[in-house]
Parts: sequence; structure tokens; C-alpha cells
Amino acid sequence: MASKKTPQSAEPVVARSLWQSYKALPARTRLYVSMAVCTVGAVGMFVSDYLEDKYPATPQGITTYDSRPAP
Repeated sequence: MASKKTPQSAEPVVARSLWQSYKALPARTRLYVSMAVCTVGAVGMFVSDYLEDKYPATPQGITTYDSRPAP
């Protein structure tokens, strides 16, 4: 008698890996999750570029304030 392999979604939720849980989601939900992750990444890159332009890095070893005490 051939043994049947149970589908991934038939396993208890606690026993599933993250990949199995992701694959058990409906295709449209997986699409929405993937689009959300890509959108967050793209927005993060644009925000990072904006902040780099707004607050440029100072060269190493040069301070922008006078650290000597006033006479």
C-alpha cells in the first residue's frame, strides 16, 4: 500500500516551518505580502537617499564645534 504524503497545509500550525506557513497561504495573499515587502524596501531606499542628501556625512577627524574651553 502506497503511503500518502499529507499536504503541507494539513500539518498543525505549530509544526510548520515559516516557508511551509507561507506556502499554505492563498496565492493572492502571498502576492500581497511580497508586494508589501518590496514596497517597504523601496520606500526605505528613497528615505535613506533623502536623509543622506539632507544630512551629509562629515569627514572623519574634523569636528564641527570648538571643543576648547572659553578663556
